[in-house]
Amino acid sequence: MKITETLARFALRTNFSSFPANVVHQGKRCFLDLLGVALGGSTQPVARILTQMAEDFGGKPQATVLGRGLKTNVLNAAFINGAMAHALDFDDTHIQTIMHPSAPVIPAVLAISEWKGLSGRKALEAFLLGYEVETRIGLGMGTKHYDRGWHATSTYGRFGSAAAASKLLNLPLEKATQALGLAGTQAAGLRLVFGTMAKPFHPGKSAYDGVLAALLAQRGLTCVSDIIEGKKGYREVLGEDSRLEPMVKNLGRSYQVLRNTFKPYAACLLTHPTIDGLIQLRNEHNLRAQDVSRIQCEVARFCLDSAGQVEPKTGLEGKFSVYYCAALALAEGVAGEDQFTDQKVRSPELVTLRRKVQATVNPRLKDTEARVTVTARDGKKYSAMVDRPKGDPRNPPSDEDLEYKFRSLASRVLPKDRVNSLVRFLWNLEKVGDIRQIVRLCH
Repeated sequence: MKITETLARFALRTNFSSFPANVVHQGKRCFLDLLGVALGGSTQPVARILTQMAEDFGGKPQATVLGRGLKTNVLNAAFINGAMAHALDFDDTHIQTIMHPSAPVIPAVLAISEWKGLSGRKALEAFLLGYEVETRIGLGMGTKHYDRGWHATSTYGRFGSAAAASKLLNLPLEKATQALGLAGTQAAGLRLVFGTMAKPFHPGKSAYDGVLAALLAQRGLTCVSDIIEGKKGYREVLGEDSRLEPMVKNLGRSYQVLRNTFKPYAACLLTHPTIDGLIQLRNEHNLRAQDVSRIQCEVARFCLDSAGQVEPKTGLEGKFSVYYCAALALAEGVAGEDQFTDQKVRSPELVTLRRKVQATVNPRLKDTEARVTVTARDGKKYSAMVDRPKGDPRNPPSDEDLEYKFRSLASRVLPKDRVNSLVRFLWNLEKVGDIRQIVRLCH
């Protein structure tokens, strides 16, 4: 089964006009959400480090680093914007593949589209196709890939950005297939680094490597044409019990972007059911931190696996601590970016409450589920079960919710008039004649 070539052909031959209206609208929601978290992430230390590196080493002014006013070469722009998009860990997620699909792809699309002066319609088209390619590969690879320690956003994301870049560069089928090959042979990223700046480095490098793969294939650099399915290839080396059929089944007839999850909380997605449950109990029973003697959280296996930091010391570590997230949800009833600072994580009140949290794995729970129980000082117990957390495709945010999130993040670095203009442009992305109209507003 020629999986690599089939996916490349799909990306090249599928046109915008074939997308259902709900797929197009969902793509615009992804753009709005991703640009907001990238602009918010532009203030983070990882953005400063990578921007300084680009300034030191130079590059033709081909594309813009969002929120920072730097024009650099197309590869560096994709890289830095991809890292910024994941710096807050507030970007969207595809739970079936346990990956963040937009962060590797939209920065690649923006960089090439700005460089070439392409339309919003072309950019949206390429994004939707890149999203489909990377998540389809993820469906086939299965959860054991993630379980073994691979960061799926990083290993799948290179394929998504390479497919989108190949579409924007109008590569012929042979070269697009080779571009996917070059993406696959660069695939890397380990979950051990979660809670450090190396985690957002991953989607940034995926955006960079995907664009690089397409540019090199365009210029004649060769690779194998069966990187996914071939002997000693991607599936065999990085997979376990992986299957090829899900990668292409109903390709072009059903779209994974409709299964996208948009994050309402600025923490690892696997903590969200716990956060939801404790906010619910706090509000329903007027619970306060001083009233609590114990918080019990039953969570899915991957929650403690990815977000099991018991003693977080920094805001970044707090995003990967279900213990801190549980304490935060009960104490403050919110879990936005402002709640994940070093100072907040170390605050005596939250440290005291966090140490009352007990988290255990319930193997029967799915990744979107959690059961929380709060025991009050008077012995009363309050419980909640969450199976459809906020942001899940079964409990999606409204357009107004996403717009509010975008404004709250973008306004940290942009004046109000630019934020308003960006909102108008992004909701009408397919009508934008030149993506530079959008990028110019992002710094």
